Amino acid sequence: MSTTKVTDAVRDTTAVDASKLTGSIANARIPEAAVTQHVTAFDPAQLEMNMAILAFKVASANQLAKFSMVDQVIDEYQDATGIDAGASTNELAGGATTSKYYEGGTSVTPTVSGNYDSSAVDGDYTYYKWTTVRSDGSYTTNTAQDYEYLVVGGGGAGGGAPGTYAGGGGGAGGYRAATGFAVAATTISGITVGAGGAGVGSASSTQNSGSASVFSTISAAGGGAGGAGNTSAGAAGGSGGGGPNTTGSIAAGAGNTPSTTPSQGNAGGVKDGGQSGGGGGAGGVGLNSTQTSTSYPATAGGGGPGLQNDITGTNLFYAGGGGGSYAVGGSGVGGRGASTTSVQATAGTANTGSGGGGTTEANYGNSGSGGSGVVIIRRLTTATASGGNLTLQSVATTAESAPTTADLVVLIEDNEGTATVNTDIKGYVSRDGSAFSTAVTFVDEGDWGTSKRILVARNIDISGIATGTAMKYKLTSHNQSAGSKETRIHATSLAWA
Repeated sequence: MSTTKVTDAVRDTTAVDASKLTGSIANARIPEAAVTQHVTAFDPAQLEMNMAILAFKVASANQLAKFSMVDQVIDEYQDATGIDAGASTNELAGGATTSKYYEGGTSVTPTVSGNYDSSAVDGDYTYYKWTTVRSDGSYTTNTAQDYEYLVVGGGGAGGGAPGTYAGGGGGAGGYRAATGFAVAATTISGITVGAGGAGVGSASSTQNSGSASVFSTISAAGGGAGGAGNTSAGAAGGSGGGGPNTTGSIAAGAGNTPSTTPSQGNAGGVKDGGQSGGGGGAGGVGLNSTQTSTSYPATAGGGGPGLQNDITGTNLFYAGGGGGSYAVGGSGVGGRGASTTSVQATAGTANTGSGGGGTTEANYGNSGSGGSGVVIIRRLTTATASGGNLTLQSVATTAESAPTTADLVVLIEDNEGTATVNTDIKGYVSRDGSAFSTAVTFVDEGDWGTSKRILVARNIDISGIATGTAMKYKLTSHNQSAGSKETRIHATSLAWA
């Protein structure tokens, strides 16, 4: 065979059976078209969406806030870290733990009523105060809001002095205070202001503890009465009553009874060689008595300190313990113990839940009554309720270089009604932090839970908007109405290339 014939045969391989071909063929001898026509084109969009969903799940499980990946930013709305509050409008955060979200809110002025004794506006807040001892208090609101509350039980009375011994100071009522207490649009009945325990005669062994105060599910126990002479220990209560002056070993009352979390108060003080102990307070235990010599005078225990609270706009003390005989009460609100015929025991201050002072020996007058309790609640005067149209704009995340395309993945929830994609929920992208694209075209890619959908906009062309590396997204909701269409946004991913 001639060389020419061999060359022609090698050139004409179209009729050669593939099984006859062995070895390798140099890339340069294979036309590009002969290769690419048999290769399936790869679209990374589905992989990018799946990565975003996986990132959402990781962030949610660990309750992470906004965080960045390579050419991508994720926000699960665990807090407001990723949101530009100045550029957003009607953004109402909601949910808890791994199910937080943003939705549109509207400003409303709640209508409230009730048999509270007084109310007043303090800055952005309005507070309501029950001071009359009662168990039939009520409060009605037409708007669900979070409230701050202060609930203090009635203080215990100081102890009497049968057997010529001194009585212990009365314990303060239980002290309960917190913010973020959810109150629905409803009526709350049975609001109770606890009475302080009534003072007793100097020769009496009767012990009168305070009564509990109640608002909704919050209950503050009454303070324990002070110990009586040589007969009775201080009583347990929100704070315990002080122990008496006696030759025997009679203890002070325990605080925080019934037991709750957080603590309502502290134990009373005991006799330590001298006069009686002071009643416990919300801020600390009652003081023990002391004696510096084998003869009188001896120093009785002062009442345990109260706690300050500014729920009414003025920082006041509440729940101070009463002083044992010959001692003062806690924080200036607990009653003073008796010391001579001219200085008799005094009552705890009304509506602070403070303990009364203990009395001493026969004919030195009654022990001090406990101060009555109080219930105070406070709310924002103007509330934000769901059902408004939302603009939710992110803070900027810096890209390594100016991108030309973007992907936007959003997890939404149809809390009420069903949002029409690209009509009731829209998205926009910026690469310079201020100029945004026209509305992207979202595609509903399926569900991630009941009434929850995955919206995806792929390969968004952003080459025509102002260039830069400050990547932002903006989401808007439309046609929202409380009870009929409420669209929640649970998470957003913005990626770029």
